[in-house]
Amino acid sequence: MRRLATGVCMAVAVAVLAVPAHAVSVGIGAFGGASFPVVQDDNGQGSVFGVRVPVSVVPLIAIEPYFGSTHGGSKDQTVAGLTFTRDGIDVTSYGANLLLKFGGPLQFYPFAGMSSSHLKRTGLDETDTAYDFGLGLGIKLPLVGLSVDGRGELDAAVDKASSDASRKWANVTLGVTYAFAKFPPVP
Repeated sequence: MRRLATGVCMAVAVAVLAVPAHAVSVGIGAFGGASFPVVQDDNGQGSVFGVRVPVSVVPLIAIEPYFGSTHGGSKDQTVAGLTFTRDGIDVTSYGANLLLKFGGPLQFYPFAGMSSSHLKRTGLDETDTAYDFGLGLGIKLPLVGLSVDGRGELDAAVDKASSDASRKWANVTLGVTYAFAKFPPVP
């Protein structure tokens, strides 16, 4: 949690320092897609959805607070010749990403971030720090303030009890964002 607080403080500091130099824009968006567990034989493929609030502080950099919810699919497991079905892991997370945007109406952007993620299913109820990184491709629609994007990312929730263990997911999402506010530069 200390790392998350440090990351948020650093993001706010970058935003405050950048405001006098450039205009700031704020948007709100929704996303949804598929979530694939990586090297988890007790968790199945599921869905992911959530909301993002991108804040562009300088032309190439955006800070994006977000809330996400992942619903893991059930998975059959065989132990000692007995097959049983385990419920998927549900993950609720909130955090922030830092995006480096390149391009004009067609944008390509790598991103990375961290979050606080709550993992829950029968026998599992814990909150861990998670890290994510990935690539996105966005298209800004002219004159309406809307943009559509697709992303691929890898998330890793690090287990507090064992810093070597983590649960990982690969996510593929599609989203739409509306830029609702643009503030002029401060002289």
